[in-house]
Amino acid sequence: MLLAAIVEGESVQQRWEAMLDALDAVSPSVEDTGIGVALLDMHGISGEPVQWCAHVRAALAVFCVDVRCGCSDDALCAEVAARYADGCVVAAGDEAAFLAPFPLSALDIDPRTVERFVLLGIERIGELAALPHGPLLRRFGAQSARWHLRARGMERRRIVPRALTLPIEASALGEGEAQTQEQLLFALRVLLRAISESCALRGRSAGGIRVEFFCEDASDRSIELFFALPTAEERAMFDVLRARVERERFDAPVVGMRVHALRLEEAGSSQLLFVRERVQRQDLAVALARLEGLLGEPVRRARLRPAHAFEERFAFERFTPDLAAVEAPCLSALPALPPPALHLVAEQEVAVQLREGVPVAIGSPPNVLCECVGPWRTQDVARERPARDEYDVALADGRWYRILHRQTRWYLCGVYE
Repeated sequence: MLLAAIVEGESVQQRWEAMLDALDAVSPSVEDTGIGVALLDMHGISGEPVQWCAHVRAALAVFCVDVRCGCSDDALCAEVAARYADGCVVAAGDEAAFLAPFPLSALDIDPRTVERFVLLGIERIGELAALPHGPLLRRFGAQSARWHLRARGMERRRIVPRALTLPIEASALGEGEAQTQEQLLFALRVLLRAISESCALRGRSAGGIRVEFFCEDASDRSIELFFALPTAEERAMFDVLRARVERERFDAPVVGMRVHALRLEEAGSSQLLFVRERVQRQDLAVALARLEGLLGEPVRRARLRPAHAFEERFAFERFTPDLAAVEAPCLSALPALPPPALHLVAEQEVAVQLREGVPVAIGSPPNVLCECVGPWRTQDVARERPARDEYDVALADGRWYRILHRQTRWYLCGVYE
């Protein structure tokens, strides 16, 4: 039998990985189906469903969150039971009858398709399950076969347990004290180098970083920051953390630090402070050749075409890039590396013009930007400040700035000198 756990609360987004670790005490097979939803395989676990649900609630009690549970042999049925009927246990063979009164949105069907079903008078899962299989597939395409199977409670898929990885962290305790900001940043850089090397060895990238500071007067402080893209690059982590750490003021020397990598993911992307490279023809051709070699078939792309049925409105054809149209590499307007030091200033509201959500000009009158990199999402979880998105921007005359977006306003918060 499977057990679905749905978790809600203010800390779910930041502490979801820790909650999944806590659920390992209930079952060794836990599938992460998305933040706030976990599926546990209870085959071979002693006890009854009521006891399993109690164990799940007890394991997550320390996080102060709301937990709803549901049990069934069918994954969808267990999740629906948890979402709409907390504590419900659906016996084998009763899945279709249990699912029948619930809305179609519970089947994870896109809203536009749900609207098409509603126009046909089909609003509940039971009404969809009662439709003849063949006409349903001809009208809504091959993907409707899975909807039909799920609506009848007959999917019976195996869960995909999440990969268990050791936590990646580094610490420096009892090895002296940091009395100046430069000493603190140097120690942070050393620890981030260890985090970066550990991520590389395990093939992981970090979606965020938590830094804990321990002071001589027995006080401690914690900072959590999350990256726009997962990264294992020491420089990328340091550039994001440095501006945040420089704002901290400690009443006593720091005698210890501990750095944790958060939201570990497979692969990830390099996250540079300033992107200088352009796509080159040869690199594009090599990338496509490697992709075709990996797939064992040509790379294809979809072309739209007029058709009455939705599933016939596109066709796949082999993708042949126009390499002549790829722009040749050009020099950036920015000066050469290394970039100058960032000096934080008191936040000043500034006018920012956007194009498709990306800053293209700042100031009044507007100064056009020649480079814009970001955003980096930063948030002080401990102090519950509102989230802010930071960007590094450069003007055509070589001046560099750091700007931030908080709620609906833009501010100038740093100058590169």
